[in-house]
Order: sequence, then structure tokens, then C-alpha cells
Amino acid sequence: MKKKFGDRYDGRRVRHCDPFNVIIPFIMRERNDAQVLFDAEIDVSEVEKIIRERRKNGDTISFLDYFVAILVRTLSQYPRLNRFIAGRRLFARDDIRVSLVVKKEMNLNTEETSIKFKFNPDDTVDDISKNIRSIVESNKGGSGDKNDTDKLVKALNRLPRFLFSFLLWFLRTTDYYGNMPKAIHELSPFHTSVFVTNFGSLGAEPIYHHIYNFGTTSIFIAFGNRRTQRVINKDGKIVERKVMKLRFVADERIADGYYLATSLKYFTSLFAHPEQVEVKPEKVVEDDQI
Repeated sequence: MKKKFGDRYDGRRVRHCDPFNVIIPFIMRERNDAQVLFDAEIDVSEVEKIIRERRKNGDTISFLDYFVAILVRTLSQYPRLNRFIAGRRLFARDDIRVSLVVKKEMNLNTEETSIKFKFNPDDTVDDISKNIRSIVESNKGGSGDKNDTDKLVKALNRLPRFLFSFLLWFLRTTDYYGNMPKAIHELSPFHTSVFVTNFGSLGAEPIYHHIYNFGTTSIFIAFGNRRTQRVINKDGKIVERKVMKLRFVADERIADGYYLATSLKYFTSLFAHPEQVEVKPEKVVEDDQI
């Protein structure tokens, strides 16, 4: 779709939305003014089952691969989730980006790094696994700067406070008007469709993580430990299943509550049918309000 006047380099203006969506960014000016919280406990038994079967055949597929694949598939079918507010205006993002926090080594003294991935809306779990594996492995281990984001952060740490404050003001202002340097946009983990953190890898339950006012992230997802739960099935028998808690924080200005709730149901339903993300979707839904 060709860009029009008023579009940004990273998104297109949503011009045909409800008039209330035009007004609300002036009332709720910051993302943390507009954040809403959801939680869900999902059955991940089918995902674990399919991973075990694939690993018997030598695959190195992981739970994170399926999690991100399900997330990307949801964004491809519910594109209004892939929107953001900038400059008091609503935009549809041009592509799907997912930022992950990665601990380089599992100890208290090792640094974390943030990695941002770009995915295609019709990617399968195998496409996503290859993308994640190649980048995550290059960022783990050692204490050196393994990616350009780490290098940028280290450079910023050397600046005196007044210069750093000026630079941050400059970035916020240019981002407000949609002309922030593209190189910074590519490196920034805060300019992304969804930010994901895995508390399960730390042996902890997820928290409700705020969404950042800096950048364009509209959704933050945290997920925790997978644990065994005993439930009574429809036949009255006690069965075991693997469950996991998810916690979402979203910018309510990107879509109405019904749309957010419906897309969340679709997202959680895919964990019961993970085979759907092993093939390409029948169609990719476009944002019909651009």
C-alpha cells in the first residue's frame, strides 16, 4: 500500500476509525494512562506434546518458538493489535516486530540484553524458530557487546547527564513527528509490536509489566512457569494437564475492548491447536481502517 501524506516511515495513519479513537489520545496522553490489564491461564499440554514428538525426530524446536509463532499468527489475523499511538495519532504498523529480553547466562551477575525480531505475517513456527535461534544464540554467552543495541546503550552511558537528557528530548520529539532517525528505530527494542518476557525461565510467575511511554510498544506479555494441574474432565475423571499463566498489559487506545478480548481468546485457543502455526495461514488479514 502506497504511503500517503501524514503516514510515518514505520506505519500508516488509521483514518477510518471511530471518531472516539481520534479524541482519546488527547485525553489519555501517555501509554501508562491508557494501559489495561488481562490475565489468562492456558493449557499448554498440546504444545508440549507436539514438541516432544518433534524432538524425537531430531528437531530443536522449543516452547518459545511456538509461543512467538502463536503471537505472530494472532497479529496476522487481528491486525488492530499491531497499532500504536504517536503524536496523538493512531497508526497501523508496517510490519510485525517482537522484542524479547534474553539473559546471557543464568546467574545474578550476568547482563540482560533485549533483542528485536522482524517476522512476516505468514511465517510458520519453523520460519520463526530459525530466525530466533540464529539471533538469540549470537547474543548469549560472554560479557562482551554482542549486538548493536548493547553497543548503543554503552555509548549513551558515557554521556554527561545534560547531553543525555538533550538526546532523549531530541529522540522523543522526532519520534512524536515521525522522523526519528531510522537507525535508532531499528536498534530500539521499545519500537515494536509486542514486548515479551519469559519469567518461566527464571522459575517465577509472571508480573503485569508496564508498557513504556518511550517508543511505540502497545502490548507487553509476560509468561511464567509451566506446572501440572489436576482437573475433572467432562466424563468425571481426574486428569492431569500442563498449564501456564499469562499476563498482558495493552494500550486500550489501539482498539476497543471487544476487539482486544476477541483477539485474546483467539491467541489462547491456538495453544490447544498448535498444528495451525506449522502451516501458513489461509489468508493474512489487513487493517481495514487505514
